[in-house]
This record gives sequence, C-alpha cells and structure tokens, in this order.
Amino acid sequence: MSASASDQGVVGRMFDWVKARFERGDDPYALSRDELALMASDLGIAEYDLRAVLPKAADNSLLMDRMMVARGLDPDRIRKVWGGLARDLEMTCCRCGATARCRAELTLGLAAENAHEYCGNAETFDELLATT
Repeated sequence: MSASASDQGVVGRMFDWVKARFERGDDPYALSRDELALMASDLGIAEYDLRAVLPKAADNSLLMDRMMVARGLDPDRIRKVWGGLARDLEMTCCRCGATARCRAELTLGLAAENAHEYCGNAETFDELLATT
C-alpha cells in the first residue's frame, strides 16, 4: 500500500518526483539548475535544502517517523497539523550525521531517553509533546 503525497515525507515525495520525471537509466543527479528549482518549488522547499539532501539519496523521513513514535508523537498528525514544521524536521534529519546511532538506538529501544545527545530535532519534539 503506498502512502498518499500528504502522508509521505518531503524526501519520499522528492524520490517520487524524480521517478516521475526521469526514464530508467537517467541520472537524477544530473539535474539542470532549472530542474532543481522546479523540483524544489514542487516540493515546497528551498533549492539549497534540496541540494543538501539530494546527494544522500536516503529517506531519513522514515527514521524521523520512528523517532517521533519512540518519543510519543504521531508522525501523520504532525504532518497534517504542522506541515511546514514537519518539512523543517525532515530537512534536519536529512542533514544528520548521527543516523547510524539513531537507527541503532531506535532498534535497542533507547532512542527516546538518549535523543538529546545526538538528535537535532529532540528539542522540537519536546515542544511538540508539550502542545499535543
């Protein structure tokens, strides 16, 4: 079952955008400046954010969703109620240098208690918890 565009993270929508516009075998990293600008506009993010996350080719929004759940948040609700904030959270995750630790701690069930040591979104998650 595929998620609707509103339920996907911005990075998931980015990959869908690339798949929809490129033939098999085309190099999505060979996008022209105009194509990058169009993609960023379609996704509702700044072009510099797109340039920062595109080379990683990893959908850290899934990891972010797991962290939200571990922290007691509902990722779908966050995206519906705070769409722009959710996009910012995803950009932070996509730029994260601690994804291996995050993944490991989520697997071990330690992420919620240790997130403040490495998660760039930990304080924002705290604020969201206080408002939900």
